[in-house]
Amino acid sequence: MKKKLLKTAICTALTVAFAVPAFANPFADVPTKHWAYDAVNKLAATGIVSGYGDGTFKGDKTLTRYEMAQIVASAMGKVSTVDQKVIVDKLASEFATELNSLGVKVDGIQKQLDNQIKFSGEARVQYDNNTEDTSYRFRLGATGKINDDTKLNARLTTADADGIDKTSLDNFGSPSIDRFNIETKLGAVDTVLGKQDLKLGQGLLYNSYEVDGAAITGAKAKLGGLTLAYDNSGDTSVQAAEYQNRLFGTNVAADYLKIDNAGTANEYAGLSTDVSVFGKKVGAEYVRNVSQKANAYRVGTDILGARVSYINFDANALPEQSGFNFAGTTSTGFGSNSQKDKGFQVTYDRDLAKNVNLELDYKNLDAAGDQTKATVNVKF
Repeated sequence: MKKKLLKTAICTALTVAFAVPAFANPFADVPTKHWAYDAVNKLAATGIVSGYGDGTFKGDKTLTRYEMAQIVASAMGKVSTVDQKVIVDKLASEFATELNSLGVKVDGIQKQLDNQIKFSGEARVQYDNNTEDTSYRFRLGATGKINDDTKLNARLTTADADGIDKTSLDNFGSPSIDRFNIETKLGAVDTVLGKQDLKLGQGLLYNSYEVDGAAITGAKAKLGGLTLAYDNSGDTSVQAAEYQNRLFGTNVAADYLKIDNAGTANEYAGLSTDVSVFGKKVGAEYVRNVSQKANAYRVGTDILGARVSYINFDANALPEQSGFNFAGTTSTGFGSNSQKDKGFQVTYDRDLAKNVNLELDYKNLDAAGDQTKATVNVKF
């Protein structure tokens, strides 16, 4: 079956995606004043089109589907950006049968993109009624594949900026690299070396995803359900172990954490699980500061689209790196100077649009009182 498509038209479409420099005219039958000259010339420079053996392009020749598939296959091998992938994917879908007969798999485009450096970003606007401040933060992340088992991760972030006006960005402070690590596989062990995130259980004990400044700089190793983490890079050292498994049909995580801050050490033990109660999933977390004999627990479930939790903690039960950390009780959060408290937390999370998320967090505690945060995250 033949499809009457001029090669010049197809080349023009591909050239929109593949921005490459042009060189001397490679085809004798494409004059320099032809409307498709630049498109044909640039794609020839990349090797996507090669013409015929006699040095001609034969732009007025009707293409068979098989010939068209050969051009698409060449383009697939040159894909390096998402925009290129969108255009080539459409052509690859149309000519999938012919590409398969050529031994070219359509999913090869995605594999090639996986080998490229990937960038991602996040912009956050947050209002805190406790401080009555609106803060702004920008993050840019990059991931580069080194080989099939190893990749490099990095992230540039600004400090939270309060009260920015339209004429100055000085309040942002100096950007910094807050994540920089190598993920690799050593035999059967998944390892991460460098500055990285650490989350234990459901986050009540330790959660650097939620707490700025809680990232560890060290090593993390995972084998099966066992994870070990170690950070001895500064005044505060962290040693952690977690074992996850399924028990009686539920996920269970047991944790150990030791934090040594300038010679003052606290050891913690944690246990978290999720169970089904009357068809509703309930998450439960328990933390004990073994060193100071203080306890904390949180129980939560989803109600009407929001996460509703009850929390009760003794003084000193939770480290500052706890995922429940927020401004209010003390300047250092729930650290060694915290006080006993209990109450409710309601978190509402909703996507406003693609890659745009709204999170409302409300806490009502006996000692700390009411606190509300509203956060809009934009990811790209």
